[in-house]
Amino acid sequence: MTSGRRCNLCLRRRQMTEDHLFPSGLVSPGQRRVTKILHTVDPNFRGRQGSFLAQNGVKKATLCADCNNRVLGIELDPYLIAAYSAASSALESARFPVVGDLKLFNINLNRVARAVAGHMMALDDKPLARHTMARQLRRFVLQEQCGLDPSLRFLMWLYPFKRQGMLKDLHHAEFGKPYEPMWISAFKTYPLAFAFSTEIQNPNYRLAGVIDLTRWVTTDVEQHFNIRVPARPIVDSNWPFAPHPNGAIFTGQNASVTTAPFKKAPKQQASSQNR
Repeated sequence: MTSGRRCNLCLRRRQMTEDHLFPSGLVSPGQRRVTKILHTVDPNFRGRQGSFLAQNGVKKATLCADCNNRVLGIELDPYLIAAYSAASSALESARFPVVGDLKLFNINLNRVARAVAGHMMALDDKPLARHTMARQLRRFVLQEQCGLDPSLRFLMWLYPFKRQGMLKDLHHAEFGKPYEPMWISAFKTYPLAFAFSTEIQNPNYRLAGVIDLTRWVTTDVEQHFNIRVPARPIVDSNWPFAPHPNGAIFTGQNASVTTAPFKKAPKQQASSQNR
């Protein structure tokens, strides 16, 4: 445990507990290459910057024991893991990529959405007490009577890739268009991706394959849904960390990361002895 700071989620000054950024039930055992994609470069540092190896994924000590163990570990994560398990089973029983839509049954969408938001809150190295979206997501996670803020959308898509990603506070804009920039933060690990975003005004950012689940995200945390996830087309694996061809992504330094399975390159066999 570590102390001397405020919890990213409840903002109370307590001892912090270290845990996996992605729930351990969603992480395959083994080493992963972790890349901090929006870190500050130190020109005086001569080693590899923004990239390191981690056993079984990234760990952080940014949540207090109550938020980590009770809020996420007991109240929310089991439903998130169940949704991923349902998607994995549906994908494995089908013949991907020929498979049609994936059908997920009995999913507690409201707890899944809150779990995703909670893990996004755990990502930051320091608590964001005044950040507008952080405040909205904090209320959404901690206060069941508070639904998702009307300014936000909850999105989902199939993500059949081994690379994980947690990407925060990206603002997409297309040059020469009258639309407001779209804010988006995403949580991606095989085989599903979720995101919170602001209203998608620009139709170029309404990607085929992404489904908007906002209308079903409510204060009823016991309601279950059957969800149909389109298997075609596959959303670009880099989304939302990929700008429009005529656009840009605006952001600042934050703790956004990607991880990928790491395997040592096989050693070259010694050259045969001279005869």
